[in-house]
Amino acid sequence: MVFPVISSETKFDVVVIGAGVVGMASAYHIKQGSPEKSVLVLERYADVGQGNTARSNAMFRNTFTSPDNQVLAGSSIDFYLHVQKELGIDIGIDLIGYLWMMSPRQRAACERHIRTMEENGVEVKLYERAELEKMIPGLVTKFNGSEEAGLMKLEDIDAALLGRKCGRLAPDNLTAFYRDQFLKLGGKISFNTEAERLVFEAVGGLGIQGEPFAWQDSRVTGVKTGDGKVVRADKVVVAAGAWNSELLDGSGIDGHVKNKKRQTFGLPVKGNAALEKLLHAKGFNQSGTLPFTILPKSGLYLKPVKEEGEFLVACEDEINRPFITVPEHDLEKYQAELDYYEMSIYHVLREYLPPFEGVRPTRMWAGLYSYNTIDNMPYVFEEDGVVAVGGDSGSGVMKGDAMGRVVEAVCRSGSGATAELYGGRQYKASRLGFKSRSLEREEWVI
Repeated sequence: MVFPVISSETKFDVVVIGAGVVGMASAYHIKQGSPEKSVLVLERYADVGQGNTARSNAMFRNTFTSPDNQVLAGSSIDFYLHVQKELGIDIGIDLIGYLWMMSPRQRAACERHIRTMEENGVEVKLYERAELEKMIPGLVTKFNGSEEAGLMKLEDIDAALLGRKCGRLAPDNLTAFYRDQFLKLGGKISFNTEAERLVFEAVGGLGIQGEPFAWQDSRVTGVKTGDGKVVRADKVVVAAGAWNSELLDGSGIDGHVKNKKRQTFGLPVKGNAALEKLLHAKGFNQSGTLPFTILPKSGLYLKPVKEEGEFLVACEDEINRPFITVPEHDLEKYQAELDYYEMSIYHVLREYLPPFEGVRPTRMWAGLYSYNTIDNMPYVFEEDGVVAVGGDSGSGVMKGDAMGRVVEAVCRSGSGATAELYGGRQYKASRLGFKSRSLEREEWVI
């Protein structure tokens, strides 16, 4: 059931802050793994998945350069397929694939990554330039001295790598699945509840006003909410995504996350025969549509949405885009910029795909990416009664289930725990911590 009222004496075994995909997956797996534990989720919005989860591009992939990312995403994808195919719960999975376009330079640099993926069982297929020209209507693979392409330093397309077990899903359906399963197990959720700060208490306190003092050991024992109440807990899981650092850094715990605004633009295809043909490019998948396609320049990508008759486009937007340390709570304050589409996206897009000539967005929005800037990999760590999970923007949906299982293992057995991922794979939680982190930096970030 939904738990709407928090009294001044409320106490739980575990409190989870944040009801996005990662937060709800964590809450579900904690409750499933320890049914006897009382678990409460605190969420500032009126339902699950209403923050950055709702503003994601709703894609998933296992085509990563990091073997850890391949494992985390791969097991999560397998679980999502299980939910949809075997449990019969529609979470919107459509295996349209990821198509990474590569210049000759990029292809040479990625050869070892492709070999690693194949060795690790990631299903990929390489298409040569001639094949791409036949399969993708209007695609330009060689610029032959184009002045504008030269000005933008666009590179010719030499090949493309298709990730087969990749595609899209519906984040609202996925978070609703975790919510419903969590509630069935007896978990509780308090919506419209702001987690204002973490509450610290002295270990073996003396009852002196002002504790804990610097000479005392202290730990997190709860969460103070926006209405001034305190929810006490043996463990507090911080899974607030872009807002993790607001809670963690504000408590003297390094949140290891910085945020950036990301923008998405919807481009209509109705009435444009060339774009209709591109949208329904054949031969890549059973859906009869162009895969999610990443162009060689600026990480610019296209997501086909055939039921809406549109493409969603965006790009990396790294340099000269400021980091946001403490994000606004109201995501509506982050607006997409039309001139960003017109000056940073449009000209690259139309050079590689001329059918987009003259096309302007009919809708656009912005959200936040929260990066672990150390190695572009997610983290799970425990410190002083807090279990923090994050640094996974751009991939929170696709790794959400695995991250939830790692959080559950840490809550149950500490930082040295081993999590059992879906499919039986054993994964050491310490790999995602910071005290003994042993990960290969992710290179394919978009």
